Amino acid sequence: HTERKNKMVAWKSNSQFNETNTVLIISQDAEMASIWESLFEQKNCQVVCETSGRNALQTSRLLSPSLIVLDLSLPSEERIRLCSELRCTTNGTILLLAPKGNLTEISDYLRAGADEFLSTPISPMALLIKSMAWLVRQSPQLYA
Repeated sequence: HTERKNKMVAWKSNSQFNETNTVLIISQDAEMASIWESLFEQKNCQVVCETSGRNALQTSRLLSPSLIVLDLSLPSEERIRLCSELRCTTNGTILLLAPKGNLTEISDYLRAGADEFLSTPISPMALLIKSMAWLVRQSPQLYA
């Protein structure tokens, strides 16, 4: 009977670990990615960083992240296509960071699957606050 209780406790702790949010950071800016990674880890998120769209798509298919921070310097059409392809891999939030665009371009990003367009440059803390707001909407029980 005691053995059974221990197994349940172990199962519960493993279950809690699996409920942490996974964040995929897609950026060629290693310095900013490192700062964002450490901020998300402080909020108990598992973080994976990728520097290319192709690798990011594979990672997103494998992990189905809760949040994707997309900060790649790509031509607009490629960024839109990547948003659309990422959307097919996850129901998680996609935050697109890019230089301020025109309204039509922003609308294209949102139609392609981005949940929010954030103009760059953006402070790490502002990105964290926006990100955590989206994560709380998805999994309020994790942040209660």
